[in-house]
Amino acid sequence: MNGTPVWEVLASKAQREVRKAQQKLAEAQLRREQAVEREEKLDELLIEYSDRLASIQKRAHSTEEAGNYRNFIVQLQTIKSRSTVEFQNIERACTEARREMLLADQERLKVEHLVKRAKEQRQQEREQRDSREAETQSMIQFNLRARLQR
Repeated sequence: MNGTPVWEVLASKAQREVRKAQQKLAEAQLRREQAVEREEKLDELLIEYSDRLASIQKRAHSTEEAGNYRNFIVQLQTIKSRSTVEFQNIERACTEARREMLLADQERLKVEHLVKRAKEQRQQEREQRDSREAETQSMIQFNLRARLQR
């Protein structure tokens, strides 16, 4: 019985799983980087509009103008808080994707080890079979020579 092809199929499948897990991790890390960039942009906007509000309060201004800035700042803060929650979710997704990739890689290594062991076992069986065949041939030749010499 030749079981190696089964192990090789399992090794191939394990490799595909590792690639899928790596892709999932890369996508999660990209989403994380994008979330960080969005949060930085929101921070910049908050600072910019807070500075603008402070500067118009130093001069004569209408209450409507100041109210518009305050409303916009409140909206930015709401978006920022949602962005923070989204970032935390993305962080969890990254952690989970990293864990899945490590598990898939461990599985791949385990299957590759089993493939190697199966190949070594097959090689050993071949060598034993060849050795038995050589011994059998030697005994047959010995017996034939012995008969011929009688």
